[in-house]
Amino acid sequence: MQQDDPDITLITPTAPMHTSTHGGRAKCLQRLVRLDLPVPRTIALSFRAVHRIAAGEMPDMAALLAPFGEAPLLCVRPSSEDPDWGGPNAVLNIGVNDARFLELSEQIGKPAASELYLRFVQSYAIHVARLDPDVFEDVSPDPVQGLGEALRAYEDETEEEFPQDPGVQLGQVLRSMA
Repeated sequence: MQQDDPDITLITPTAPMHTSTHGGRAKCLQRLVRLDLPVPRTIALSFRAVHRIAAGEMPDMAALLAPFGEAPLLCVRPSSEDPDWGGPNAVLNIGVNDARFLELSEQIGKPAASELYLRFVQSYAIHVARLDPDVFEDVSPDPVQGLGEALRAYEDETEEEFPQDPGVQLGQVLRSMA
């Protein structure tokens, strides 16, 4: 990621960002960073970058993902130029895929890892792939069983496998929110 790109900004205490260019959420996060509070590494996209995404011009996903390491787990939280805008919901756990699921299962246990992956699959399916939430109505409340059912439901409805590449996942989430 280029630090001199005013449209893709790593939030640091001195990063050049303003509510008018990056939104209120990004500016609030910068204030928390300035207070030396434990804020996860965060990148803010300017409204100009979001408008370009909406027009079909995607940023370099590898560059966006680089600050987050080899196995990123990300969240995209939209912020608007209009403070009264409702907008799309945040999408959590971007980067969870089959390989990351196995790693998480070893670290936090299979039920907790299944819950993280299941929530991401459902969120991605509803907010990105625009599937009807009713598709997941019959998914088991047990996260281990429910995950397999949700992945099958996604694949049945979209006729494709759930995306495994974090860059593809992030790009599709950004596109859907733009």
